[in-house]
Amino acid sequence: MDIAVVVGGGITETLQATPLLRSLRAGAPDARITLLCPEAASALSGGLPGVDDTVPLGALDGRLGAVGAARVWLELRRRRLGAVLLCGRSGLLRLAAFLAAVPRRAGPRGGLSALLLTDRGEASAQDNAAATWLRLAPLLGVQTQLHATRYDPGPDARSQATRMLFERCGGEGRLWIALAPASGSAEPTGDEAWEPERYALLANALAKRHGAQVILVGTVDGRTHVEETMLDLGVGVVDFSAEPDLRVTAAILARCDFLIAADGPLLHLAGAVGTRAVGLYGPTQGRVLGPYGSDQRIVQAIAQTAADEADPTVMNRIRVDDVLAALEMVI
Repeated sequence: MDIAVVVGGGITETLQATPLLRSLRAGAPDARITLLCPEAASALSGGLPGVDDTVPLGALDGRLGAVGAARVWLELRRRRLGAVLLCGRSGLLRLAAFLAAVPRRAGPRGGLSALLLTDRGEASAQDNAAATWLRLAPLLGVQTQLHATRYDPGPDARSQATRMLFERCGGEGRLWIALAPASGSAEPTGDEAWEPERYALLANALAKRHGAQVILVGTVDGRTHVEETMLDLGVGVVDFSAEPDLRVTAAILARCDFLIAADGPLLHLAGAVGTRAVGLYGPTQGRVLGPYGSDQRIVQAIAQTAADEADPTVMNRIRVDDVLAALEMVI
């Protein structure tokens, strides 16, 4: 049977779909699995598990509109699919699958548009998206449950990352801790990010208390945050935050012991390459949106009023000592 998995959003959502992809491959080894994912996740192509064909679509980046839904319909219609799994609750996405006449259409429960689905998985607003989407596999008779997110950056990226790290960091034998002052491809700006000076204070404490080698990661879009962080540093760090190749960044994270970052795709990328992460969350809920897995740690700013829940500045309630305490519990 040919199966399509459709994911909207970005890099984060694509990585959250990897437990589902892995489970489908293990439970239905003869199926041909096609992943329709956001264009933003095109850099991950080739390293996603369980996929025979990856189709990045700009229509799936962010919020899906009518034109984007038509593009998804066309991609589904032109394939002879036995089933499509929809990782999301978009009514337009469900309509596209229905109009494409795919015999089996599975997705999470919720909303009147769920009537367009032939199979509906249990969903809760308090569940991590990876867990919600993983529940779609049994709807197709796949009982295998592989919960870990996974991504393979490939041998070339691993080789380049190893060379970069050993040239700049020397040999192993000390903690390598990555910090992302700006957390990924959808960079937080202004009050949405943890303040750069707090990352600097954290880097100073990690080096002095634990002898850690601090490695800065991120993307070119986040250079302002990185430069502001470096103004307050009292210890030497290695800066890889302008690395343009996401695969190389993933391979660098794979060699690190930990990543500390605010809400963003790098947290999920670290978890997918097997690196433990400490995620910092303010107005968003880390339990729901954070990296999936028991090895990951969440530091959640506590909202004191209902208005706080939508206030980006709530991130500033997370203290450096709070992050150190979360990390030191697992070192």
